[in-house]
Amino acid sequence: MSYAVLHIMKASGSCTAIARHIERSTQPDNAHVELRYLNRDDFIKYPDGVDGLGEAIQHRLDHAGLTRKIGKNQVLALNVLLSSDGDALRRLADEGRLNDWAESSVRWAKETFGEENVVGAHLHMDEQTPHLHVTVVPIVTTERKKKASESNAKKRYRTKPKDGPRLSANDIMTRENLTHFQDTYAEAMERFGLERGIRGSEARHVDQHEYYRQCQIKKKDLEQDVATLATEKEQLDTEARSLEKRKTELERGNRWIEKTIVESKAANAKIVKENSNLEKRKTELEESNSSLVATNTTLYNEKKQLEADKKKVAKEIADIEADKSKLIEERSTYAEEAEAAKKEKETALQEAAEAKAQRNANRKDALSNLANRFTGNKTKRLETELAECREEIKTLKDRAEETDKTHRNRVWDLQQQLDRQKKQEESIVRGHDCEIAKIEKYFPNTIAMIPALEECEEVGIPDSFARKLMDGGGRYLARNVTLDYPEKHDKVEVVAGTTFRFIRDPSDNKFHLHINGTRIFQWLKEQWQKLKQSVKKGFNNKL
Repeated sequence: MSYAVLHIMKASGSCTAIARHIERSTQPDNAHVELRYLNRDDFIKYPDGVDGLGEAIQHRLDHAGLTRKIGKNQVLALNVLLSSDGDALRRLADEGRLNDWAESSVRWAKETFGEENVVGAHLHMDEQTPHLHVTVVPIVTTERKKKASESNAKKRYRTKPKDGPRLSANDIMTRENLTHFQDTYAEAMERFGLERGIRGSEARHVDQHEYYRQCQIKKKDLEQDVATLATEKEQLDTEARSLEKRKTELERGNRWIEKTIVESKAANAKIVKENSNLEKRKTELEESNSSLVATNTTLYNEKKQLEADKKKVAKEIADIEADKSKLIEERSTYAEEAEAAKKEKETALQEAAEAKAQRNANRKDALSNLANRFTGNKTKRLETELAECREEIKTLKDRAEETDKTHRNRVWDLQQQLDRQKKQEESIVRGHDCEIAKIEKYFPNTIAMIPALEECEEVGIPDSFARKLMDGGGRYLARNVTLDYPEKHDKVEVVAGTTFRFIRDPSDNKFHLHINGTRIFQWLKEQWQKLKQSVKKGFNNKL
């Protein structure tokens, strides 16, 4: 089971820190630089003249029509984190649906918070779990809730419009709204196999900085454990190699003993056979002893010599048997030593596993105690806030009944005003369409070339050179020039002799700028990647 993860964080102050993290102007410890090219930031197009997330937030604040001054500590933006578990997102990536998931999430954010309030969306693929950062400026049009101190104040100020735009993160992050956000986002994610989280779950989101700190602590502990286990493994490997060498030597000795035994048995059989022959010969000599006295003396001496040789051979056989017993005893000792070493190795591994489990248990207990320390206070605070919210809801309900008639009259006036404005806009659109038709009649392909001209402006091509390209013919550079690469906020050098041309794309029937037959931004990306690889290769060569 995989859940649709939704978490909203307030970005106070200038939003500089959260912008650096989201736009990767600084490198987080848990992010992989080699995977940064997989990140996406093209879901939301910044207004003309706006560069970066910080400027986009300020642009929305400047053009929202706010009548109240923005407080020094007021929340300027909300960081909406959208994700799921790693297995679910990797499954979507394998199915080719990860971009669809990201675009659907951005579309839900626009529908929920208002398209004009969603100023940025960044997909991070360079961390362990892919996730989406959606930046929302908390502009609301609901009536501002007065504090008790304001209601009792004697001094009165000029009343501002009740239904005008306001900057208020608290009006968005109410308990009812947060529950509604979880429900609607889960509904939007159903087609991706993601479910809503458990209602009333005590699981709490860990702050980003605290998460990174915990990761660093875990990393150091794991590195220490790995170093210890590596040392223990090296020792065990050394002992195993020693035992294996001893085993090989004993096996070689056993083979020599077995060979010697076979040879001894063959020699013994030969001696037994010779003894049998000698005994037969002795019998024959004893039978002819009377006639062969002289020969008997010689045979007697030969007999004595043979008996001496027999004793010598018997002694050698006894020595061999003793050596065999000794080798058998050594072999048994080696087997016992090998079994003891094996048991010692298993005991060492078991002790290491138990030590690691104990460390993990201690770490878990510490984290549990820490979580319990904070959870209790937070629960009491939430209960107090709940009671206050219920009282405010009752007050708002009473006010709503009093102002309902006024609102209906106001809606009627606005509807009449909207109808008049709509008729005026339709007249302007008809005049604009007439002018476009005349341009298309007397200057064919002019409108279709606007995307190519805009691309020229975006990469820094002079207007004079762009006008030459409008005839449809290619142009060659007479000298090296430098073009802007907006995606990376960098420069790319174009060498002399490179061909520039406006080419119509059949998919949209519009002209686009091409360099050497490749779309401009694809060409800039390839050149930038080549430059990056060459710099990296040069750096590695220096190392």
